[in-house]
Amino acid sequence: MHLQTDPITPSTQTPPPGPGPTPAPKKHLYFAYGSNLSPTQMSTRCRNNPSSSIPLAIAFLPHWRWLICQAGYANVLPPPGQRVGKQKSDAADEVPVSSPGWGGVDGVWGVLYRMDARDEGLLDGYEGVDVHAGSAGGGEVGVDVRPREQGLGDYNKWYCRARVVRWLVGDGEGARGDGDVDLDAEDAEEVDVLVYVDENRVVLGPPRVEYIGRMNRAIKECVELGVDEGWIEGVKARQCGDMSDERGMGRSGAGGLGYASPPETEPN
Repeated sequence: MHLQTDPITPSTQTPPPGPGPTPAPKKHLYFAYGSNLSPTQMSTRCRNNPSSSIPLAIAFLPHWRWLICQAGYANVLPPPGQRVGKQKSDAADEVPVSSPGWGGVDGVWGVLYRMDARDEGLLDGYEGVDVHAGSAGGGEVGVDVRPREQGLGDYNKWYCRARVVRWLVGDGEGARGDGDVDLDAEDAEEVDVLVYVDENRVVLGPPRVEYIGRMNRAIKECVELGVDEGWIEGVKARQCGDMSDERGMGRSGAGGLGYASPPETEPN
């Protein structure tokens, strides 16, 4: 016997509401602390959008420490209580406090850039980020600060808060005044920043010869922008030794020591 079924007709019921639009990802400015302190170098790296290499502000990471690591390149060490793995070692504790700081607080000075997403991808290549590394497990450092493990990369991407010392151009999203305005440390605005951090190489070491020329240029340009010269001289004297060699067109570390083209990943 043939059974006839009713034809399928479109439902007239209103479908349940969906989850809504996906929130836009949080915007982070890029905090440069090595040879990417040089806008000249940034302009050679950020080839998609010229605005990615325009210095936006001078900023400060309270209680972070700046070092030349055993690989011969710049690195930064988070404050105690915000460290992972080898950052908790006795060798890391030997990294000197980065002072004089700002407003009576030790820390690391840097230059902020607003990166085009495509240029940030290029910078990930220059810094040797392992984009396939697994998700971080949280712990003392939350996944909002450190979303992924460093994996096989030379550096990892951390997201934190930095204090704005001086806006160099009108930001459009919170800048005070028309730019070039010093802020008191107690009243400093805080912004979200991206920092490239090598979690594994935290032992002090001398700078590579190829680093020195790029760092000299970065020092000159960032001091002209407004990075504290006393701080620069302090960390340079303690950790960089003789910076008179003007060579230095070689491999980079985080925050910059420079490449002419994206590098191969260097083993840790």
